[in-house]
Amino acid sequence: MGNRRIPINRVNKFYSEEEFELDIEMGRESIEEDGNFVVVLFQVDREITLFDDLYGETYEDGVRYKTPVELKVIPLITEADNKTYNSNGSQRNLEDGNLSFGLYQKQLDEFKCEINYGDYIGYAVNETTIRYFSVANDGLKNYDNKHTILGYKGAFRTIICTPSNKDEFKGI
Repeated sequence: MGNRRIPINRVNKFYSEEEFELDIEMGRESIEEDGNFVVVLFQVDREITLFDDLYGETYEDGVRYKTPVELKVIPLITEADNKTYNSNGSQRNLEDGNLSFGLYQKQLDEFKCEINYGDYIGYAVNETTIRYFSVANDGLKNYDNKHTILGYKGAFRTIICTPSNKDEFKGI
């Protein structure tokens, strides 16, 4: 298909582009103005990141990031996972749960940014602690019924992130 423009007119009798834009604006007002939850996107700059030509792996401390962007979202954090490695319970590990959040594509377009696999998200869990997560699902395929408005076209994305290790990412 490429860059060819195809008019979306499957529900034009009952729903138009103007109504679609109005629904997005009302939804964004609810999320971005009323909810006011913020995550920080640390987008990997894939053009200037230093990587090995043979294996395509980044060098230690070779990852470069674009300017961080604050995004207003609807955050959901799953319950922490408490794992035990001995039968007597002496070796325990309590890991953070996954972070998922929803946002409108239009917000990303306005900031001229994109969320990709491997980017990092910072989320303030309280006044003194920020937890960092790695993007595991960028939500780019948003044309299912859950992410469209009345099946018209995709407007909303759900991003799923996994906790990053303390040594993996410490912010910029």
